[in-house]
Amino acid sequence: MKKSQHTSKGLPQAVQLETAKNINDSFIIDNAKFKVFDPELDITYSDKIIAQILAVEAVPPDYVLVALQMQESSRVMKLMASSLANVRGVRYFVEKAFPDEKLHLYEFGYPELSKVINSQSRFILFFKNFNVSLIKYKTELLSKGLQQSVIDECIQSAIDMDSANIKQEQAKKARYIATGTRIKAYDELWEMIGNVAKAGKIIFEDEPDFQRNYLLDNSPKKKTVKIADAEVNTAIFQGCITDTASSEIIEDAMIEIVGTNINGTTDEDGEFYLDNITPGSYTIRIVALGYKEIQKTGIELSSDNEEQEFDFTLEKLIAE
Repeated sequence: MKKSQHTSKGLPQAVQLETAKNINDSFIIDNAKFKVFDPELDITYSDKIIAQILAVEAVPPDYVLVALQMQESSRVMKLMASSLANVRGVRYFVEKAFPDEKLHLYEFGYPELSKVINSQSRFILFFKNFNVSLIKYKTELLSKGLQQSVIDECIQSAIDMDSANIKQEQAKKARYIATGTRIKAYDELWEMIGNVAKAGKIIFEDEPDFQRNYLLDNSPKKKTVKIADAEVNTAIFQGCITDTASSEIIEDAMIEIVGTNINGTTDEDGEFYLDNITPGSYTIRIVALGYKEIQKTGIELSSDNEEQEFDFTLEKLIAE
């Protein structure tokens, strides 16, 4: 299972940042000794570290980008659901207008609906073509009782869905780009801090109190939370989401721990990883485009459950 947060040298990024700031503060105080030891480690090197720290802090955190992506994905899902309802409603009047004319029914995508319902891109194209036929046979359908408001709603939904789809893809790309930028920025910062720490270890070899300011602990720290006045390790929630029938992975499924602000999405491998969770029993909600929403109760998340994985399957929606 891949963790969603990149950790350089085994340390979470937040710890890297705090460590870098602390070492740089000591480096500024002791800079005269560093400069004597290595002229390249003068005060301008600290300026470069500070600039890199600012570059790191300028990259939006992943949880913000995940939230934006989930907002756009949720909007697309809602528009698809309302559009599907309109398609089913319009079909009633199509059958009244053209009871024995299969070619007209085909124009409204009768054989295709069940094939496109689980594909966002295919459904959007399907709905655009559906609206072309809706406008073409507007007179016949209105004469059979279809309301003009339904036609207007279908047309507007197609526009809104196309726009929401573009925004969703932009949010996904922004997250991928930011993730790469963040990893690179942290790695560059950690390399600079490593240079200072390496020199500091030598400079203060006989002064352990000062040397301590430049020691790097590359072992990952467990996150803790206080329960009943006791510090306990936090839990993680990780696993994979696949299609019930085909076992294919489901990308961009939204996972929410109900009653908390903890949520996320599956990656290109259908995997998810959520951490810093207070141990306990939770209800999990999973939503994915073209699939039936599920809620699972009684999901037990305990401390030190790094090896535990939770896998879920979703059933596809069936177009009637």
